[in-house]
Amino acid sequence: MRSPYGLSLIELVVVLAVLGVLLALGVPRLNPDRQAVNQAAQGLAQQVTRARFEAIRRNELVGLWLQIGGAGGFALFVDANRNGSYDAGEPIIHRVTFGAGDWGRVRLLSVSGSSTLVFDTRGIPRDWVQTTVTLSNRAGTYTRNVQISPQGRAQVAQP
Repeated sequence: MRSPYGLSLIELVVVLAVLGVLLALGVPRLNPDRQAVNQAAQGLAQQVTRARFEAIRRNELVGLWLQIGGAGGFALFVDANRNGSYDAGEPIIHRVTFGAGDWGRVRLLSVSGSSTLVFDTRGIPRDWVQTTVTLSNRAGTYTRNVQISPQGRAQVAQP
């Protein structure tokens, strides 16, 4: 007769197999490189929106400069000389450098389109260019694209 208080060996093996399958499906989602790239892409998209609002709030030209050298990065800046690009000495509102610190797992892989997006005092981009920024992990095994429309709206493309 079977005991009402225990598991048979077969039941225990089935439970362990189900847990193993669930764990195998869930582990890739917990990859820290993948999470860092996703967070960096979301942060970049938010900074495009912030550049627009800062231009309106400050009543000045505000831009987002995508830095391609090294691991890359970006800077939100005030275009003090109104030339549509970042120049040394212009005030920086916010800067992120990939490959170091909190963003050590992320690098800016490529930029197709303009590497500088400047908003006028009404929050309208000065140059109407479609831009795609590709971020990746250090090994280059996982990438995420941030698409910036000619109207200056950014969204993270689904992988």
